[in-house]
This record gives sequence, structure tokens and C-alpha cells, in this order.
Amino acid sequence: MKGLQLRGLTVNYHIDDGLVRAVDATSFDVAPGERLGLVGESGSGKTTTALALIQLLRPPGRVDGGAALVDGIDLLQLSPAQMRERRLRTVSYIPQGAMNSLNPVLRIGRQVENALIDHDAGGDAPSRRAIVIDALKGVDLDPSVAQRYPHELSGGMKQRVCIAMGMLLKPSLIVADEPTSALDVVTQRHVMETLGRRQSELGAALILIGHDMGLMAQFVHRIAVMYAGRLVEIGSTREVLTAPRHPYTRALVASVPKFSDRGELGGIPGVTPSLRRLPSGCAFHPRCTMAVDRCRLERPALDGAPGLHQAACHLAAKINLAPASVAPQGDRRSSLVEFRQ
Repeated sequence: MKGLQLRGLTVNYHIDDGLVRAVDATSFDVAPGERLGLVGESGSGKTTTALALIQLLRPPGRVDGGAALVDGIDLLQLSPAQMRERRLRTVSYIPQGAMNSLNPVLRIGRQVENALIDHDAGGDAPSRRAIVIDALKGVDLDPSVAQRYPHELSGGMKQRVCIAMGMLLKPSLIVADEPTSALDVVTQRHVMETLGRRQSELGAALILIGHDMGLMAQFVHRIAVMYAGRLVEIGSTREVLTAPRHPYTRALVASVPKFSDRGELGGIPGVTPSLRRLPSGCAFHPRCTMAVDRCRLERPALDGAPGLHQAACHLAAKINLAPASVAPQGDRRSSLVEFRQ
């Protein structure tokens, strides 16, 4: 199977006080051409998962277990030199905040061309420049952008430059870490349309990391929900948003503002737990209004078979959770247009 097969990814931070587990035995698949949304509050392990996939974790963070297979290659077993060769070719990373990712003293064209040079791709200088122009055109940027510096571009233009660079060598897996953060909703739409179109053209697997459940509803095919470093629910976008099986997912969906209800904004009581001192049993039980004694004592595992709608909740099969309020694809009442192809 092509795409991504993530199995048992475990990431720990080795600090003086002991070991902090940031990602706990996380597993999921992303098929070629599929878009998986990875959601959860800050500190849930989303970005740590992404950085582990591309071996950009900084000490004291370390991958202590698992496998990440892309095109039959385990990214977690590659040496630093081998991983450097595989970035952009096999897996690419589109970072959050393009304004902090581009070199402020190099022209855009030179930065894109450097990606080709670093991978011995593109041929001679004229051929590389032609590839750069085509890459910029592919994300709806005028070729003249190649001669500009990052500070001369808008936030949306810089983000599209990052998309062009991330897809330059046609990777099999694209990891986009909140690519529309700090952008207005109109620019957000343009950036996501560009990302979706280019990903579809390549047939690559895509992981979209973010907090915006409305954006996820309109863009991804499946959603994986993380909490305190653990995967707590995964399923199709429609299943997760209209019939969530974990109370945390239900609370996330309920917190999205709705046009039909302009009362008080919903929220999740309490705060996310410290990874140094996770609660016993289900990590969400101190904030959960449905928790029972079993939740405080026994950690739930994901139920069901991989590929189905799974949840790590003792009550998932017994309680009919209220329908979610975020409409997946096709509902024009959403504040976002439909991006999915």
C-alpha cells in the first residue's frame, strides 16, 4: 500500500525530571490522494507527530518507537543523511507561518531553486529556473514573484510559495501544519484551494494539522482527534462531525460558532493536563461531564477495526452522543466554501 502507514509512533522528551510522553503509540493510515485532518488543542501532540515524521524533532525530544512507512520506506529508520535526501522527494512539510520560514535576504526564485540544487534535481541553471517559474505558476503566482524578497509579498503569497516548494519534487506525503494561521478568511480560502488542487494533481497523501473544525469539515476526507498525546477518535469527516463517539470530539465540535445560534460561545471546561502528570485512566475524565468510575481507573483503547469509525471511550458504544453542529462537505451554511474535489 502506498501513502502513509503510521504504526505505534511513540515520542518522548527526556528531561531531568524524567520522561515525558508527547505522542503515545499513535497509529493511522493515509491513502494516496486522501486528506486526513489531525485536530486537537495545543499540546495534544499534533505538531510533534508531524516533526517526528520528517525527523525534525529537537532534543530532548526523541522517537522511541513505531514505524512510518511511505512507499515502503520507514522514515523513522533513516539516517540523517538519508532523511535529508527524502525530504521534498518522499515527504514534504508545509510549515505554519510562512513569514518565519523563508529566508528574508534571498529572492524567492533563489530559495525555490536551492531546493532543486540540494537534491541534485532540475538539470542546469536555465532548466532549474524554468522549473521554478512553473512551480510558481502552479500555485497561481506571477513569475515576477521569483525576483522579489519575502517582505515584498503578502502573507497569502508567502504561504503559496511554501506550498510550491513543498510540492516541487512531487512527494508522496505532504504534511501541512496549520498552513492558514494568521491569514484572513478570504486569503485562507485561496491558499486552501491551491493546496487542495496541487495535492490532487500529485495524488499525494496529505495530513492537515489544525484547530479549525469548520475548515476540516470542508477540506479533509477523514479526521483524527488527539488529546494529551493519544489518538482518541478517528473516522470519516461526516461520521466524526455528525455523530462523534468521544466526549472530547463532541466538545470540540460544539465549540465552533454557528450562524443559527448567536448566544454564548461554547467551550470545554478546565485545561489540558500536563504531560508530566497525566490523570489516571482516561486523560480527559477530569474535564468530561459523562465520566464514570471506570473512566478514572482504566485507560480506554480504540475500539473497532482500523479504517472504521473508532473511539477510545468506555461509553462510546452505550451513549448516543448528541449530533454535532458542524456540517461537513456540501453545506453552504458554513462560513467556508467546499474545497474537496
